[in-house]
Amino acid sequence: MKIKNVLLASVFALTHSFAAHSFALYNDICETTDSQECTNAQDQIKNLQLALNADKKLKLDLKTDGKWGNNTKQAIIKFQEQYNISPAEGYVGYKTKMMLDKVAEKDIKFVKVDFNKAKETRTNGSSISNKCYADFAKKTNLRSSYNIFEDKKLLSQANGRNTKVKIDISEQRIRLYVNGKVALCSPCTTGSKCKVEPNTRTVRDMRTPQGTFRIQEKIADKRSSIFGKFYRNGRLVYKGDRRKFKGNGKYEGASLQNWMRLTSSGIGMHASKFIKRSPGSNGCIRLPYKVSKVIFSKVSTGTPVTITN
Repeated sequence: MKIKNVLLASVFALTHSFAAHSFALYNDICETTDSQECTNAQDQIKNLQLALNADKKLKLDLKTDGKWGNNTKQAIIKFQEQYNISPAEGYVGYKTKMMLDKVAEKDIKFVKVDFNKAKETRTNGSSISNKCYADFAKKTNLRSSYNIFEDKKLLSQANGRNTKVKIDISEQRIRLYVNGKVALCSPCTTGSKCKVEPNTRTVRDMRTPQGTFRIQEKIADKRSSIFGKFYRNGRLVYKGDRRKFKGNGKYEGASLQNWMRLTSSGIGMHASKFIKRSPGSNGCIRLPYKVSKVIFSKVSTGTPVTITN
């Protein structure tokens, strides 16, 4: 009987603990997708907005509509900087969720979250596999769509020696060829003509150079030695080109996962969360994470990469 009572008490305690609201139970919010869109349930985002508004240190007035947007992302960045969560990039992962639980006021009237509800699905950014590339190109607005074409049979034949890459600046698209045929076609983001430095507000021409290059090196988990952030006593004090920072602090280079170098001056292809349908980088070619992983695995040093407009 005592064992039974102990078990019942344990079940009650566990049920009670999960009945209380907790961000720890949420999916990571605005996790990386090929389309760079937020796929989290609306109730989770609305509760996030409610918690941010309730934090008196932030002094926010977010619209609690459950829709992810730049205002919510910037609020998350401000929250992360306030509580020394690094990197402060507006992505709500484990550390941010733990801090939200710690500082969220108990009297917030959170929306009930349905954890059994499947994530919203979007066609934007979907991967279309094993179909004719000609049909894909005919039916897809290559300049505006986030859709990705994959021919898995062709990709399986790639050995590094039979691959080449072409990047079209006008379309903001990258194509991986295997044996002369398109095996993958994806959105990418190349260098901006008018790139504004976040601290000096200086406008610079950072367009990606055109021509034919060869992959010089491949590093799966690289950090930038030029662009990144400086922290002092745990607080962000500078973001941008480290060569222009006149001060001291702890430097954290920007993540350049699946790095494939093209020039000695630092131009290359790499994974990024910030894929747009217009030029916007500092000169490198940004790729969706999934795409960068595929290309990284299929090419080798020496693979030709042609950049045209």
